[in-house]
Amino acid sequence: MVEHGTYTVELEGSMIKVTLIGMFNDLATQAVCLQIEALVDSFNGQGFGLLFDCTAYEGSTPDAHKVSNQHILWLNRQNCLARAMAYNHKIQVEIVKNAQPAVLQLKNRQEFYNLQDARNWLLTQL
Repeated sequence: MVEHGTYTVELEGSMIKVTLIGMFNDLATQAVCLQIEALVDSFNGQGFGLLFDCTAYEGSTPDAHKVSNQHILWLNRQNCLARAMAYNHKIQVEIVKNAQPAVLQLKNRQEFYNLQDARNWLLTQL
């Protein structure tokens, strides 16, 4: 099986920016989660922020949602100061909340429908 979904994980100061494009399977989800975890580990306990650009995200398979939910449980135990998630449609937010219940436990998180608004808010939290 091959990865489905395109992603980038970038470090911008104390902010990790994750861009998700297309439809994701569990392999691509696992790969992006491993990249995020490596960057989080590089902070050695220092605070950081996460910016998720989901404006071109189309969804995930049930197995991909399971992988992501497990990753979010791990993230909830890290020193993440704030998380901003930018989507194009409210239905995407509702699907993610339903399929990944750990997202509801995230501290200091906001959903946006504009990437620049998400970035601006996140920067005020760091």
